[in-house]
Amino acid sequence: MAFADHELLELLLTYAIPRKDTKQLAKKLIDSFGSFASVLDQPKERLLQIEGIGTQTSVFLTAIRASLTRYLEQKVENARTISKPEDVAEFLRVHLGANQRECLMILCLNDANRLVHHDIVIEGTVNKAPFYPREVIKTALVHNATGLIMVHNHPSGDPTPSENDHRITGIMQELAEEFNIKFHDHLIVTPRNAFSLKTGKLL
Repeated sequence: MAFADHELLELLLTYAIPRKDTKQLAKKLIDSFGSFASVLDQPKERLLQIEGIGTQTSVFLTAIRASLTRYLEQKVENARTISKPEDVAEFLRVHLGANQRECLMILCLNDANRLVHHDIVIEGTVNKAPFYPREVIKTALVHNATGLIMVHNHPSGDPTPSENDHRITGIMQELAEEFNIKFHDHLIVTPRNAFSLKTGKLL
């Protein structure tokens, strides 16, 4: 059975707000944020600005998104190998793409190209994050990584890499090589897209 966006959201809201018609609230949320996915992308503080959304409902909606993130995270962790950017793009779009601040994350891989650790190592502002190559390499070494994927988000929603993104990619490739770590890729993510600097493709 297929649901329209507002119908699916209305159904979910009935679990957070029982014994109340949630149709108008569901439509209000989608009108405010643009789509079902965008509603789930909102932080609790933004949801609370909508009349009719209380603490319990905002926590419920953010928990749904957290559940989706955990599901995709464990699919990546349990994957036999990570051989191409598409293998992790969906998880990264959900996990990092909607962050309102620009963040830098690294994925640490072992010799079998399996994920052994992932972490946000740097958190910046709405339009830039500082770049500390030492923090990236330190995290990889602590977790005995033999390969790494670097990821950052663009809160603007445009995954197009900047000149600085290309520069950082070059720096990290050279630095990783010095430590005998394979630099697999640098990905830029938004809620809807991911861009691979290695392949030059939008995923």
